[in-house]
Amino acid sequence: MKKINFILLLIISSLFIHSCSEKVKDGVYLIDIYATNDLHGRLFDTLYTENSQTTQILQNRVHPYSLSAVSTFIKDARSNSDRSMVLLDMGDHLQGDNSVFYYNFIDTTSNHIFAEVMNYLEYDAVVVGNHDIEAGPKVYNKIVREMKAPYLAANAIDEKSGKPYFKPYTIIKREGIKIAIIGMTNPNIPKWLSPDLWKGIKFQETVESLEYWVDYVISKEEPHLIVAALHAGLGTTEENSLENPARFVASNVDGIDIVFAAHDHRSTAEVVYNGDRPVWVMEGGSRGSSLSHASIKIGVSDGIIVSKNIEGALISMREIEPDKEYNNYFKESFNNIKEFTNRYVGSLTKSITTRDAYFGSSEYIDMIHTLQLENSGADISFVAPLSMDVTVKAGDLNFQDLLNIYPYENQLYVMELTGEEIKNYLEFSYSKWVNKMEGKDASLLLLNIGGRGDRGRFKNIFFNFDSAAGLIYEVDATKGDGERIVIFSESNGQSFDLQKRYKVAISSYRASGGGDMLELGAGIPREELEGRVVERLSDIREMLYNKLKRDGSITPERLNNWKFVPEDLVKGAAVRDYKTLFGE
Repeated sequence: MKKINFILLLIISSLFIHSCSEKVKDGVYLIDIYATNDLHGRLFDTLYTENSQTTQILQNRVHPYSLSAVSTFIKDARSNSDRSMVLLDMGDHLQGDNSVFYYNFIDTTSNHIFAEVMNYLEYDAVVVGNHDIEAGPKVYNKIVREMKAPYLAANAIDEKSGKPYFKPYTIIKREGIKIAIIGMTNPNIPKWLSPDLWKGIKFQETVESLEYWVDYVISKEEPHLIVAALHAGLGTTEENSLENPARFVASNVDGIDIVFAAHDHRSTAEVVYNGDRPVWVMEGGSRGSSLSHASIKIGVSDGIIVSKNIEGALISMREIEPDKEYNNYFKESFNNIKEFTNRYVGSLTKSITTRDAYFGSSEYIDMIHTLQLENSGADISFVAPLSMDVTVKAGDLNFQDLLNIYPYENQLYVMELTGEEIKNYLEFSYSKWVNKMEGKDASLLLLNIGGRGDRGRFKNIFFNFDSAAGLIYEVDATKGDGERIVIFSESNGQSFDLQKRYKVAISSYRASGGGDMLELGAGIPREELEGRVVERLSDIREMLYNKLKRDGSITPERLNNWKFVPEDLVKGAAVRDYKTLFGE
């Protein structure tokens, strides 16, 4: 199998790990641990769509990788190896594809497709991701019931009992070797998701919770190997990031042998040192693009572990053929998803693209602004591009197009903000988005030159690039942070007042603190955010669907309510930046 070229090899000999009361027979034990992460519903290699207007649709109507390819690899490894196997998933599997959307919200009586797939592939443990909580308690509780593997999240605490809401860890035995898998979800969930999605659950910080559970597991279970299974990104070894602490965990939490990371869709297999003790950290991109692989060799003499050798690697799934047997087994489910995906929902009279959204007012973003204002009656709307590069052509739309237009399950909230808070919110947003131009050859946007993937091309994440509707304003690209925004008036012609309180249409993700716009931008303390919400409405994609069913079509129009200035300077920079981003 093809392995990424930065595979590292670690040999630790004559190392006493955890003494165990259960003596293991003398000998050498070979174990492979494989992990997927951030599958986002990529269960099948074949697209469901027949006539989608979205230009993301792939050539030959197949994905370059999926869980079907993972199935091929895992079956081959099980049948052609004398090594024991453990198979894990690090979370974020219940959002991002119509396969899971269909079983989350449309067919809620059949067994959930994700649980069925995990059972088919004989996963040993699965971690809860933030997007899995986003599906709501009816869905994630259903997964707990239907999936044979334990659903892990030690730091998600039931407020009534004070105990973990999900299972905190599991012990997997392979020929007497005890492997502890301790699962952690992302503690930022309350900052990103509406409280009704996690009602009755509180989320503990990862490092604090993990330190407790590592000590607990060592004392109670006496494992030979401890794996931290995190739905958290890599971060650094120096900073205990709430969202991305994987490297910090490896370098600071004692007793852990391997850390599997997730959430930030990055790819690595590396060694981090905890003092002079090496710990493997691995993450395999997203959507089944790579498997994280820990190859373990444990030596036992006189009932005591005397050596433990670990080799970490990523194994690319790009050249692995999909599993025909897997595809055939789930053929009925696939056909049900396909039929749903291709249902006609309405039409667009004009093409839209997120590419325009980074350079000014755009049909794509302004269509969502208009939708939010129409459904909420708010004065002002905040919206960001949720996909880095998507184009939807004019014509008939199906459910796949709706998922591509608005990929997340965000509700629409109405919050009350002062004019000053709105201005500061916008200043913060554009500070993450716009460069301070100090000459005609400067970039307009904060680009990450040489960055790869949708999330790597900007210095900051694109789905935090909020613009506003309901206001007439300019963004001065020659100014620095906090000085770019000049608001002239409301769009209805009324003067904009910094002291006035306005009703603002905003996604549930943003209203809960996502992107730090409200806290670090508007300056509203986190504990006050809930009190600023004056109305909670339905799902934003559902609003788009209802509008199409009611009106039959949508004609996206630019609101032209904001622009970058000075125009003679930014025009050339916008052309250069567009070419850098999109190669055209």
